[in-house]
Amino acid sequence: MPLSHAFLAALERIVGADTFYKGAPDAVTLPRRAEEVVAIVNLCRHERVSIVPRGSGTGLIGGAMAPLGGVMIGTNRMDRILAIDLPNRCATVEPGLINLFLTRAVASQGYFFAPDPSSQMVSSIGGNVATNAGGPHCLKYGITTNHVLGLELVTGAGELVRLGGTAIERPGYDLVGAAVGSEGTFGIVTAVTVRLLHAAEAVKTILASFTTIEDASEAVSAIIARSTKARAPAIPRTRPPCS
Repeated sequence: MPLSHAFLAALERIVGADTFYKGAPDAVTLPRRAEEVVAIVNLCRHERVSIVPRGSGTGLIGGAMAPLGGVMIGTNRMDRILAIDLPNRCATVEPGLINLFLTRAVASQGYFFAPDPSSQMVSSIGGNVATNAGGPHCLKYGITTNHVLGLELVTGAGELVRLGGTAIERPGYDLVGAAVGSEGTFGIVTAVTVRLLHAAEAVKTILASFTTIEDASEAVSAIIARSTKARAPAIPRTRPPCS
């Protein structure tokens, strides 16, 4: 049921116009291919129409609003797994692929995709890239940027560009790292090459009781400190080759 104008006006009176945020696009497009994204961006650029990229997810943070109207480009239908290269531990996927679906695709062969935001059952990998999402695994494995090898994206100028790739990173600016977490301001992601990790051989759960929060916190800090000294860093300083 849509909210009435009277209700919205009452909300604005409560919080003030400067803290009342509402916006809807004039049109929503659901392209299936990168070429369609290029064509939409070029059309909007020619007509001077604003663009808002949108992935899949809960949208609780309100990061894909359209306060000026314009065209929203939803990548939900771009949800294919383009390639899986297990010998080199990587995969290339379209941005609309749901995060958890990639792990499900390789789990039977002993691999997984480490970034695991709490919305991983509904959030897309393209959205994870845009927001540099984390999750429970990030303490051990790092956040999204530590697992992105390459990107294909459409710039605001309507150009399809590729950053990084499946080979060792070349010297120079880390444009992939700059694009991850840029909230779509660098461009609209149309493909992502990500790292895949070996699943743990076994998982054991331990329950420990503490009388104070301070004792529990110190125990966690001690475990992390010891595990850091006992093993090599889980995240390499440079991205590994994928081919």
